[in-house]
Amino acid sequence: MIDVVETARSLGFDLAGAIDTDKVVTSADLAASCSPRTCRKYGSCWTCPPGVGAYEDILSDITSRKLGVVVQTIRDDVDYYEDWDVLDETRTLHNERLDQLARALRAELENVAVFSTGGCGLCETCTYPDTPCVNPDERRNSLSAHGVAVGATCQNAGLDYSFQNGCVRFIGMVLYG
Repeated sequence: MIDVVETARSLGFDLAGAIDTDKVVTSADLAASCSPRTCRKYGSCWTCPPGVGAYEDILSDITSRKLGVVVQTIRDDVDYYEDWDVLDETRTLHNERLDQLARALRAELENVAVFSTGGCGLCETCTYPDTPCVNPDERRNSLSAHGVAVGATCQNAGLDYSFQNGCVRFIGMVLYG
């Protein structure tokens, strides 16, 4: 059987921790915080509201799986308000690693689902709302849209999730089983 934490680390994630899906903390209130006022991705893709569906309907994306791994890509010496290019580069690197991890796990495991920061971004142009998602099995689900309490979930996976000046953490989660 594949060691998911070691696989994640070998792909370059700064931190990785195993988690049982019953330790993934979710909240309808957190999912409801995805709104046009708070997120530029709202209404732009199938993995963000309203396209993703109601919290109660999509919670099974998490609960239908048994195990997972929570991963972090950390970048130090970043001015969150000024270094947009650095943040975009780091987000892109994080999502590339997440896609590599998902491919490795799909080769060995069943029922794999990927969750990341923000909307999917897998396709250059999302088909939302005109036609169904063209990559439903590969898409990156939104942690926020699923109401995942990232800090508590990281803690349950044994990972630090502290905020520090000059440091940004991109979080991902891959669930399976």
